[in-house]
Amino acid sequence: MKSKGIVRMSLLLLVLSFLLGLMGCGQSSSGGNKGPIRLGQATALTTEYTVVGQYLANGVKMAVDEINASGGIMGRQIELIREDSANTNPAAVNAVNKLIDADHVVAIMGPDLSTQNFAVAPIVNKAKLPFFVEGTNAKLLDNNPWFFRLRPDDGIAAKSAAKFAIQSLKKTKIGIIHDSDEFGTGGRDNIIEGVKAFGGTVVHIESYNSSDKDLSGQLTNLKKKGAEVIIDWGHPSQSATLQRQNKALGINLPVIGSPGYSMPATLQLAGESTDGSYAVVDGIPTQNPDPKAKEWCKKYRDLFKADPDFHASADYDGVYMLKMAIEKAGSTDPEVVRKAMLTIRDYQGIANKFTFKDNNGPHSVVIVQLKKSGPMEVIQTVTVE
Repeated sequence: MKSKGIVRMSLLLLVLSFLLGLMGCGQSSSGGNKGPIRLGQATALTTEYTVVGQYLANGVKMAVDEINASGGIMGRQIELIREDSANTNPAAVNAVNKLIDADHVVAIMGPDLSTQNFAVAPIVNKAKLPFFVEGTNAKLLDNNPWFFRLRPDDGIAAKSAAKFAIQSLKKTKIGIIHDSDEFGTGGRDNIIEGVKAFGGTVVHIESYNSSDKDLSGQLTNLKKKGAEVIIDWGHPSQSATLQRQNKALGINLPVIGSPGYSMPATLQLAGESTDGSYAVVDGIPTQNPDPKAKEWCKKYRDLFKADPDFHASADYDGVYMLKMAIEKAGSTDPEVVRKAMLTIRDYQGIANKFTFKDNNGPHSVVIVQLKKSGPMEVIQTVTVE
């Protein structure tokens, strides 16, 4: 009898040890209720596209540091893990794979380029992790329930450019020029829809590649075809080239550009030739009179010794909204967090307002006119449903 009692006691101790072991694993630093909340970020840390990637990196770091300094999320610190998406799809895929393979990553802040976001979509959907994107191609969220967009999509922005050209500038003969990537072609298609909807005519369309250094041929063709205004949908370097050559060649057509036109890097590259151009942007953090935005801009300048832009503010807001979702869910379980994100309504960010009922956050843009000296002028706010 005594031996049987010893056996029972031994078995009981083994079971207790096993259960305690499981509890210990559940509270480990990698994924339990007391360890850090691990947040991934894939952004351009190398190549020429750091001109945008650095803004995303700065915005996320700023939010993470603030949240950690104020006690974290549900008493847990955020651990930021960053990978380089550079400027190619393979680099983005590699970066996101590394983040997904990291132990217990709760969500990922994705790259800005729509083409990269399209490339990683199958990986994200398989992993089932909330994935925050700034890519604006209108089709980017199709069949991608784990994507949350932090900027207005081209269905709003590009159509707003067409609306402004026709209704405000009174130019009905529209010339379109665009980057050949998913961002540019998606914008082109939405501009065409907008021109038709608001009673204008597309007289000619030109394209260019992200590496092109000379757009004189395309500009000349748009002028010859009778364009009264040019709507350009591309990235900073080519946008600056287009504005410089528009003036240098004496074409001098009014130009309405995609959001990148208002970026400090684009303005610096374009120089005085940017004077008078228009841009469709999410919002201008540095001109938002909200005390919250003013304080944020000052802090950004102090930290990074540069002016902020809407890319930085969008990812900054994204981290705070992730915090809201986790706290509302009371859990870091990805599916519960995803559902909590979809309940966010009218969150006032630094440069825009966010409502995520359809995975798209912002639903309006502003039109600004660029100046060679002094701040750009906000012309109007446009909403296109």
